[in-house]
Amino acid sequence: METTLPSTDQPTMPRQAFLKLVGTSIGSIILTRSMAGCAGQGSSDPTPDPAQKVDFTLSLNDNANQNLLVKGGYVIVDNVMVVQTKDGKYVAVSAKCTYEGTKLVYKAADNQFYCPLDLSRFDTNGKVVSGPAKQPLTIYIIDSNLTSGTLRVHN
Repeated sequence: METTLPSTDQPTMPRQAFLKLVGTSIGSIILTRSMAGCAGQGSSDPTPDPAQKVDFTLSLNDNANQNLLVKGGYVIVDNVMVVQTKDGKYVAVSAKCTYEGTKLVYKAADNQFYCPLDLSRFDTNGKVVSGPAKQPLTIYIIDSNLTSGTLRVHN
């Protein structure tokens, strides 16, 4: 038994023209994606505004700050990262990478701040350990009153 397909009156596209169209489409998508990825290349380090006044107090009894009770824990408040280092001391730094402004994370195992976008690393004194970042992080002063369970962060 032979099966016949219904005829269509629509014109067909030659295989070579189809492959050329698909190849051009894929090429333009790849080019667009790679150009978007290079958009930030070569920009200068964003420097934090030293005139920005920072002065706030964190209560360690507040549920939002419970991470600070654990070594390696951190919180971010108003673009300031407050960390309890693996040594048990408190440190406060600007929460954004000085290269592209990406939000940092604290890696307790390395005792360093890490940028997940450009892989820059900073020590707990804010100094660049590895780049592409060249500018150090802004360091803030912490006055701790562990009796009352508060940390005052200011510049």
